[in-house]
Amino acid sequence: MYVQFIRLLVVFCLTITGSCLAAEKDMVVEFSKAAAFSDVKISPDGKFLAVVINVEKKKALGIVNRAEFKIVNVIRFDDDYEVGQYLWVNDERLVIKMVKPDRWSKEPKYYGELFAVNWNGRKGDIIYGYSAAQRQTGSNIKAREATQGWAEIVDVLRDDKRKILISSTRWGSDGNIVPELLSLDVYSGKTRKVAHAPAPHSNFLTDANGDLVLASSTDSRNQKAVYRYNTKTKDWSEIPKEKFGNRFHPVAVNDTGDGVLVFDNYQQDKTGLFELKLADFSYRPVFTDSKVDISSVEVTKDGNEVFAFKLDDGRPGYALFSDQYAEAKLFKQLLQTFAGDALHITSKTADSAFWVVFSYSDINPGAYYLYDANKKAITRLFEQMPDLADVELASTQPVSFPSFDKKMIHGYFTPAKTPGSKKPLIVNVHGGPHGVRDIWGFDPEVQLLANAGYSVLQINYRGSGGYGEDFLQAGYLQWGDAIQRDIIAGTEWAISSGMADADNICIIGASFGGYSALQSATLAPDLFRCAVGVAGVYDLNIMKSEGDVPLKSFGIAYLDQVLGTDNAQLDLYSPVNQVGKLKAAVLIAHGKLDDRAPIEHALRLKKAMDEAGKPYQWLEFDDETHGFYSPQNRELYYRQLLAFLQQHLKK
Repeated sequence: MYVQFIRLLVVFCLTITGSCLAAEKDMVVEFSKAAAFSDVKISPDGKFLAVVINVEKKKALGIVNRAEFKIVNVIRFDDDYEVGQYLWVNDERLVIKMVKPDRWSKEPKYYGELFAVNWNGRKGDIIYGYSAAQRQTGSNIKAREATQGWAEIVDVLRDDKRKILISSTRWGSDGNIVPELLSLDVYSGKTRKVAHAPAPHSNFLTDANGDLVLASSTDSRNQKAVYRYNTKTKDWSEIPKEKFGNRFHPVAVNDTGDGVLVFDNYQQDKTGLFELKLADFSYRPVFTDSKVDISSVEVTKDGNEVFAFKLDDGRPGYALFSDQYAEAKLFKQLLQTFAGDALHITSKTADSAFWVVFSYSDINPGAYYLYDANKKAITRLFEQMPDLADVELASTQPVSFPSFDKKMIHGYFTPAKTPGSKKPLIVNVHGGPHGVRDIWGFDPEVQLLANAGYSVLQINYRGSGGYGEDFLQAGYLQWGDAIQRDIIAGTEWAISSGMADADNICIIGASFGGYSALQSATLAPDLFRCAVGVAGVYDLNIMKSEGDVPLKSFGIAYLDQVLGTDNAQLDLYSPVNQVGKLKAAVLIAHGKLDDRAPIEHALRLKKAMDEAGKPYQWLEFDDETHGFYSPQNRELYYRQLLAFLQQHLKK
């Protein structure tokens, strides 16, 4: 059996994705590649496995006969369309989000279209979206309605193998369009309205029977709003805001159907699990960790019951919520089998005979396994990045240090793979900044740098997610000050701990990380020999007028909350106004089509550098948005980055 799996892997690599067995590896190319295999799911009857693969630089869906482990079909789209997220609706039929790049951008985007098809490629058609009607043929076939909107799958109905529930949001530019909940026939494309959402940006929650229970949204003041649906009167009632916290996120309806399990931080600092009773809206705490927020949950694949929590306190840990479900019992066994790894059950068969499990770690880019419950056997299916199978990767260690004000800051340190007397360090700053964090696991950029002889420090500065509400809000109004001082304190701690040599350090980052690279280099000009900003924001005073954040209904309220309204302070916190203090060499990389951090930021920084007589390297991509989607563009950036580091750091 194992030989068949490996043989299939090689066939996929040679015939579909390109050779996985290169004799001599170019590590820049290898770490620039997209995953060869991803998002593996098994059909409800267990006969087939679906896996996202790359065909001629576009994502397609490979269908594999499980018993014989043979490729039986590859589902791919014409024109520029690619396979996005997908799911099995029943034993034969899949629904796929169609994505495609626009005329100029490399990154494919989702424009709301859903495609349904049988595993063998038959009866394939667009069942929702703006071009759905264009695909109808035959004089006796009623034209399917074209919908200029976005579809998000809400629920796969247990007792109806033809229909799913979707959230349908019409296109609009003001960010205030109210979605509808629709029943969608995955064969005919016919829809039936179930309910109208109570507010813009609403997310629907249904129970095990597919009945509507709740909707949650974010209002124009950037506050959570929650609504209860009355199935008899077909209307909504808002739940009083004092009944829940500001991190309210519904997860699933409970076992008995009389309540909802919710992520929240109600009357506490850390985000934990709560139960909201639907009759009287009473709130009961279920589980909260003392050190970190719950990162994610594992839910059953048929009833959506919660059975485990993931906690990212350094390395990943798990807490079992209930052992009464088959998933929970299996998960407990898997945690022992894959000790120390992060785990996720992607799918299972309807009879629980077969399960697909995803496992990853700092030195494992990720692999998919098939668990046979009858034989109690685990077999490896696919590795996400098989070309790295024989590459020795660098281990990542959790670290902690006191910042300038004694606040404890956490992060990760990855030592360089190559030996040497010098210890060049790269401080790699994550984006966000709020609610985002670095976690332990495989990071291709970190591994590229470690493989090239650089140690890497990642810092979860104040404002990062995962460490409670107080820690998150400690970063508000502190983009250019306390957050950067955390980063500087971490760098100085690494020096004093012997992890790095002074005067041999570079700071890099993307998005907010790009901002931090430049801002920290102006606050501590003698600490960093070089700074690299990718897709960064550099002039905070245009944040409320440029980019896609202000277009959201709550966008301005959010920016006022985290940035403030003091223009003088925003000037002080903007790298474009501080470049005269720079001593570090600078590399600026930006995508011309960036909507999140428009290239105007980079152009203003470039102009300021020119006016101050500061040298810099410039790398502009005409076909990228916020970051680098194209492996070819990633490769180009990585090569320039390594050359830049080689020029300014000593090894």
